[in-house]
Amino acid sequence: MEPAARPPRSGSSGSPGSPGSPGSYSLRARLLAFLLAPLLALIGASAITDYQEGLRVANDAYDQAMHSTALALSAIVDRAPAGSDPAETTRAAAVLRVDTLDQVYYAVVDGNGRLLAGDAQMIPLILDADPDDDNPEYRFDALNGQPVRVATLRLSPPARAPAGTVIVVAETTRKREAAASRAMFAALASGLLFNAITLLVVFVGMRYAHRPLVRIGRQIEAREADDLRPIDESAAPREIHALIRAMNRLMSNLRGAGIAQQNFISSAAHQLRSPLAALQAQIDVAVEGQRDEIPQRLRAMQASVIRLSRLTKQMLALARAAPDANRNVEPARVALEGLVENAASEFIDQAVLAGTDLGFDLAPAPVMGVAWALREMLANLIDNAVRYTGAGGVVTVRCGTEEGGRAWLEVEDDGPGIPEASREKVFARFARLDDRPGGSGLGLAIVREVAQSHRARVDLHSGAQGRGLRVRVTFPVVMER
Repeated sequence: MEPAARPPRSGSSGSPGSPGSPGSYSLRARLLAFLLAPLLALIGASAITDYQEGLRVANDAYDQAMHSTALALSAIVDRAPAGSDPAETTRAAAVLRVDTLDQVYYAVVDGNGRLLAGDAQMIPLILDADPDDDNPEYRFDALNGQPVRVATLRLSPPARAPAGTVIVVAETTRKREAAASRAMFAALASGLLFNAITLLVVFVGMRYAHRPLVRIGRQIEAREADDLRPIDESAAPREIHALIRAMNRLMSNLRGAGIAQQNFISSAAHQLRSPLAALQAQIDVAVEGQRDEIPQRLRAMQASVIRLSRLTKQMLALARAAPDANRNVEPARVALEGLVENAASEFIDQAVLAGTDLGFDLAPAPVMGVAWALREMLANLIDNAVRYTGAGGVVTVRCGTEEGGRAWLEVEDDGPGIPEASREKVFARFARLDDRPGGSGLGLAIVREVAQSHRARVDLHSGAQGRGLRVRVTFPVVMER
């Protein structure tokens, strides 16, 4: 049986450009990653800055508290009677040591370096103080291996304390560091929240901005492989206008190449048909003129010309059935039963010459399509059936409408048929299952080409009682206008 088929449609899943394939990447992910790095850097810098600022604010606040402690100590020393016991002064100032987080130390030293009250271990801190610094003076130092903040207050007249008296208050830095850490973590949390919201807004915004690209992609994906119309640039974002223009130029070049190919095939077929017909006529006359024995070479020449003529006709039909050749042809309502009736005489004459019983079982079967293409499809189906069934065979042509409103056309024969494993193979162009003379391998190719251009489906089944072949073409439902 003659085969044929259009090549498989391109653009299958797993192609190099498909989503998720190796080497592909997401612009959205790249932009979010690009934004994430500087945002995290800003969070880190902000955390350091906020910690330092929090520490400065805490130092100012707690330095004022230490200053107040030093002033309170100066008042206690100032009110203490001359020659009083330093221990009493220490007991009076004990209340100033109360602190739930930090350890507080103090010392009162006269101008001669004598400890008047407080902790003797503080004397080295007093000696480290610079008398030319501010009064009070604040600095960080270390005491007992712990970092401390030191406040030095030098008393001046009219204080009753001995001349040159210095009061030093020191406390550990836990409160200060805790306050600075709270400020840093608060800023860090707010920064992280702000950045998360920023990234979320960017993500949602990109999804919204990405919708036109998705819509254009779906429109292109929904197209048939032969749909090379330009993409509408006006509905696309300006950022991809250059890409769309490049794609339109590519499709225009492909369209032009396809049209040029179709024109070449059509012209070649037309140019070949006339001289072949004339040559065949001359050979027929020569054969008829041989009253006695026809030379074998002349018979072979006649068979070759007939086959070449048929092949040329089928190439012309295949070229005309291609989608590019019928892009401007408007489909019309066609009655399949009428199409078969009009061509019946040609098929019946061929069947009689072949010794084949050709019958028709017709019912109303309306379709939307191109009449000459449907006639060409029908001619190839019947020609194949009659040719391969041979003398004594039966070929039946049927048409009708299914319950759902889909029209169908069938051609059934009781010939050799096609093995089930080879039924898809026979739709390839120039594919043949045997070496029987007369076939060109284009008949079923034309059938499928026409069927696909009409959005129809072609199925191959075994004939009655498992013999022969039944080809069924099912068309879409005709929508009433």
